[in-house]
Amino acid sequence: MPSDDQFTLITADRVIDARGGLPLERGAVLMEGSKIAAVGRAEDVRAPEGAAVAVSDYPGCTILPGMVDCHTHHNGFGDGRLGDDLALLPDEVLTLQSARNARVSLYSGVTTIRENGPKNATMFRLRDSIDAGLTIGPRMVLCGRPVAIIGGHMGYFGGEATGPIETRALTRQLIKEGADYIKIVATGGTTRTSFPTLPSFNVDELRAVTDEARKFGKLTATHSASLAGIANSLDAGVDMIIHCYYRERDGSDNFREDIAERIGQQGAFVNPTLQVSRATAWELAHKREAQGLSADERAQLDEARANLEVRLEHTRRMIEMGLKVITGSDSSWSSYRLGNTVYETELLVHAGYTPMQGILSVTSRAAAALDMADKVGTLEPGKEADVLVVRGNPARDIDDLWNVADVFFAGRKLERGSDESLAAVRQPRAQGV
Repeated sequence: MPSDDQFTLITADRVIDARGGLPLERGAVLMEGSKIAAVGRAEDVRAPEGAAVAVSDYPGCTILPGMVDCHTHHNGFGDGRLGDDLALLPDEVLTLQSARNARVSLYSGVTTIRENGPKNATMFRLRDSIDAGLTIGPRMVLCGRPVAIIGGHMGYFGGEATGPIETRALTRQLIKEGADYIKIVATGGTTRTSFPTLPSFNVDELRAVTDEARKFGKLTATHSASLAGIANSLDAGVDMIIHCYYRERDGSDNFREDIAERIGQQGAFVNPTLQVSRATAWELAHKREAQGLSADERAQLDEARANLEVRLEHTRRMIEMGLKVITGSDSSWSSYRLGNTVYETELLVHAGYTPMQGILSVTSRAAAALDMADKVGTLEPGKEADVLVVRGNPARDIDDLWNVADVFFAGRKLERGSDESLAAVRQPRAQGV
């Protein structure tokens, strides 16, 4: 890492500091060691007289904060397998896969992640390895294994509990193990033994978790794939609603403005995870072109497409209501591989955000959702020097976030490998999806 007295000065056509204002034309960022020292117009930003400084200019580019992905699954492969099958793999294999995913994610420009459910202590061990300098990865906000009911969604990762005494005890155990926040599974999901539209924990069980987490200064987030799960989560005072499916017990979709208003009134963040459905549709569409689909697979493709359309519409309505909707990719779950966070932000723009609002959703607002706004998410003096340089102007075209020129992590420019290897990470789109 750079020494405390080493300076790096980068300049570009524009700087987006993600504080909410317009891009700064012909801007510069000065880094001192691992921190940001100054941000401003290129003619105004200088290293101290006589200091050693490495200077790089990026014509045609934009400088902005490293991206913050509020929802990752580093254990995953993004190859469509269910979590039930993923959990059968040994912890050692999953830890190695997580290390690979962490590197890919960091090289894509995601410098901070929040993990949303690994098996056992795999991600704690990965973070230990990164801290020891054995491998590299983004800054990590970890939950450890999710808190789930017996047989419930993600229970196979090792965190099943019943009743408020056990959920409180598990919360304490996770904090002891090093959890930065607590992930709770409030409804079923894709787990074979779960019931997606039904609530899992009752409110007393949920409150035991949120009360205990709050006592230790930890945030909470719930997987909520139905209206009942959202309502129970709000009753328990969670800080973030994940997925946020406005779905009735019978599986019908029903956007409830009263529920959405409660989310806004309580100030909870919303992580809608839109791309995971589109990634599934893309994979099936590619398979259809290559070899055809079975009847079940055709039904899955139709379902993924329909779900995406409904979720986009519901997210549009939440954005219009002023809810705090942020980027959280849900990769590498199902067919959505890590290193492709930008697709999630792109869909938030499709749902109603301007490109600049999309940028904020994956920088400053995402950092606020993780209670890390004092460290990352904006370009300001004193913050971590996690800096992304992209070709083009993502404030006009969000797709320019893909055009990564360089990534600086803690003030150090990363050697990210060949253009071919970086390009291979991006999942291909499919026509008509």
